[in-house]
Amino acid sequence: MSALHKILVVDDDPVVGTSFDRVLSRKGYQVIKALNAQEALEQLRKDEVDAVYTDIKMPGMTGLEFAEKVKARRPWTPVVIVTGYGTEADERRAMEAGVAAFLHKPLSPEMI
Repeated sequence: MSALHKILVVDDDPVVGTSFDRVLSRKGYQVIKALNAQEALEQLRKDEVDAVYTDIKMPGMTGLEFAEKVKARRPWTPVVIVTGYGTEADERRAMEAGVAAFLHKPLSPEMI
């Protein structure tokens, strides 16, 4: 029996999480959704994930701060930033933290 790859999607917009879930579950992934970075950190304490997709602009901790925490604790876990508000400075900071990719919204199902 093969295990499903688990993907953590962090976005304060539940529609985005549902969109990722719809696309990725059809490809055979198990999607775990969190509405903010704090909820996502709690999820990471309980569960191993194969990759993380996170928005930047969220209440509380930003996606950049969250990505830095994930990479500091789990450097092997790929983190992808997905944003509609990212700047070049945000992208530089994300790459310095070791994120796998920095994608700009809107995303097509193929991009996901």
